[in-house]
Amino acid sequence: MTDTHSKPLHRYRAIWTSDSEELRQLGLQWLGASRIDLRNIGNFEARLNAIELDTIGLAFGATSCDLTADQYPMDVVRLQIALKGRGLSCVGRRITDIDDRQFAITPAGVPWQMVCQGGHERLTMRLQQAALSQKLASLIGVQPKGDYRFEHTIPANDPQARSLFQLVNFLAQQLDDHAATMPRAVYRELEDAVLVAFLSASRHKYRELLDTPGLMPELSLVKRLEDFIEASWREAITIDRLVAEAGVSARSLFRAFARVRGYSPIAFAKSVRLRRAREMLLSGDPAMTVATAAAACNFANPGHFARYYRETFGELPSATVMRGAR
Repeated sequence: MTDTHSKPLHRYRAIWTSDSEELRQLGLQWLGASRIDLRNIGNFEARLNAIELDTIGLAFGATSCDLTADQYPMDVVRLQIALKGRGLSCVGRRITDIDDRQFAITPAGVPWQMVCQGGHERLTMRLQQAALSQKLASLIGVQPKGDYRFEHTIPANDPQARSLFQLVNFLAQQLDDHAATMPRAVYRELEDAVLVAFLSASRHKYRELLDTPGLMPELSLVKRLEDFIEASWREAITIDRLVAEAGVSARSLFRAFARVRGYSPIAFAKSVRLRRAREMLLSGDPAMTVATAAAACNFANPGHFARYYRETFGELPSATVMRGAR
């Protein structure tokens, strides 16, 4: 395994070792493993990059040899995505492939076994069960009851699965490229988007409700939420905050915005931030750059910000800076 800086989350090194005994010792701390078995060691190398955010954890793992790890139960749901090679997730008698055809989901609260073939690389996302339940309640407007465990696989070619994968990749890239400069609100919104994307891509008994339009609320709600977003644009605009402010489910408020405005409340928040960024760039402040304006207005990626800005105002933000300076 070479070219370390091209691997996801390379800034968040947890285990990089060519000592198999060191991996066994560190496995309990980083993998939550009670036992690690290694075979076909040869020129052994193992790598784990990992970071914990507020409601999700994200990790990249790779090993040059065959690895089996018995895992303790944890109150997190795991999404496992193969980037190279093949692995397995074993829960009880159920064995789930992790390969280019499907993602694997390991439920919370159960012991399980991770199996990796030599050369296998994977992304693992850990989602807090409580955060998923809260997000699901916000989306459908009722508190989930009973057992709503997720099915063990997501087909990799499903459009919503591809969207989820792209979002997870984007989050990993932002953490590697911009972690030191990204405002906390950006992380919260990205985590929010990941939770929603996971609930939309995975299979569970509330899945159909996510695709069913909610009741149409009073149309005055749209203006009230727009005023709220205008006043709170510097903060994280999450589904939970919008639902708490509106007093209706996310399905209902998104339906109201689509009916009245033709766009979503998240799209409106982006437009507000673009307007604020334009004001900053026209201010003539010599310290104001495109990158600082993008960060101040909660855009995670300066390149994406420049594209959105040009689509909205018909010019690049750098041209606005030059006009502001004059």
